[in-house]
Amino acid sequence: MQFLAILALAASMGLVVATPHVAEPVPAAHGGNDEAVITTESGCGSTGPLAPGNFYIWYIIRSCTPGARMTCQATDRLGCVPGSITHINSMEVDDPNDTFNIAKQYNTNTLPFICPESGSVRCQVDFKENTDGPNYSLRASRYVPSAGWNR
Repeated sequence: MQFLAILALAASMGLVVATPHVAEPVPAAHGGNDEAVITTESGCGSTGPLAPGNFYIWYIIRSCTPGARMTCQATDRLGCVPGSITHINSMEVDDPNDTFNIAKQYNTNTLPFICPESGSVRCQVDFKENTDGPNYSLRASRYVPSAGWNR
């Protein structure tokens, strides 16, 4: 009898059932002119490490909410910490539908941008040497100043 009373009380209070969060898959990283494609998550929503192959340029294509504040970031090979800028020539973000350049900066590992109306971006890192990729991963993330990174 007590069990039924407790069950009735829990039901009347609107008992919330927790459901596990299903993480979205990381976007594929493309090396060179698509000679290499990587789909592994290195950590924290990053795709990588950026290997095999010796390519100067690696990029990912990511959907986003138009007007959202985002960052394109080259991380360390584990995917959670910004990578060393020593080996990075530039970071670039463009609209993959028309290659309209949204943002570009040299000697940086993090490039802020606003998601375009198309709702899709290409986040690209251009390395100084074609052998630098294996030490890095790549991600495009929504940035929430008070909470930090959020895929």
